[in-house]
Amino acid sequence: KFHQIVGQAVATMLGRTYETAGEVAWQPADKMEHDEYFEITGLLRNNTYGEALPVVWLYPKQWNGRAVVWLGDDGKASLLRKNGELQPAIRQLLQGGATVVGADLLFQGEFLKDGQPLKQTRTVANPRESAAYTFGYNDSLFAQRTHDVLTIVKFLRTAHVESHPSPSAVAVAGFGAAGPLVLAARAVAGDAIDATAADTGGFRFGKLLAYRDPQFLPGGAKYLDLPGLIALGEPQRLWLSGEASLPTLAGADASGSLQHVTLNLSSADAPFAAAEWLLK
Repeated sequence: KFHQIVGQAVATMLGRTYETAGEVAWQPADKMEHDEYFEITGLLRNNTYGEALPVVWLYPKQWNGRAVVWLGDDGKASLLRKNGELQPAIRQLLQGGATVVGADLLFQGEFLKDGQPLKQTRTVANPRESAAYTFGYNDSLFAQRTHDVLTIVKFLRTAHVESHPSPSAVAVAGFGAAGPLVLAARAVAGDAIDATAADTGGFRFGKLLAYRDPQFLPGGAKYLDLPGLIALGEPQRLWLSGEASLPTLAGADASGSLQHVTLNLSSADAPFAAAEWLLK
């Protein structure tokens, strides 16, 4: 009953699942050709909820049918080094034949006026310092960014763009603050996400000290914290980094452990290792 009871609670906390992610349309903006891939920018418009998400597609000229959503603290810029070149992990994915999708989640990249990362979330106009006045009526930023991830996955799974075939497999990767986000999306996506790579950095909701932290999720620590989200994603494949050991949870499955998780304990380049695993 773990998936049934805890799964319903997490779906309520996040406010959306893959099934309720909405209808998503593509609005192209620009297209550039590189030696081995095409770079396409535009907006994903979630018409159900009136939301728009800036995205970039890196489409290899020899596509193998796989799509990898790659998310990080710098939004779309997470695909690039500071000098503008592709990150080694992204180049590895493209050379392996996978399409890579980058996005500015809410209050990343194009959503920022000054380009500086968000340190505190918004609150409603009430002089009393209480989280209830904001989150009793509004989704937290963590939940909203999880919605963004689900929007991308929903588009990849359901859209028909001209003569382009739909992906045969969809994977999601998250690093930095996006690590817990992709685990949350995986927990409510069912089999819409085939594989996930996440670096948690040891994150736990229960360790947050402020309700205006961008990673704050009301109730996030209640249902076994982040390990609970990891368990809900079973049996879909997971590459996990940033953890000292593999979480063991009574109720996650018959043996009380996670059966489809590859734990990365190496101190080497985690994104590159994740890319190699995603190509398997």
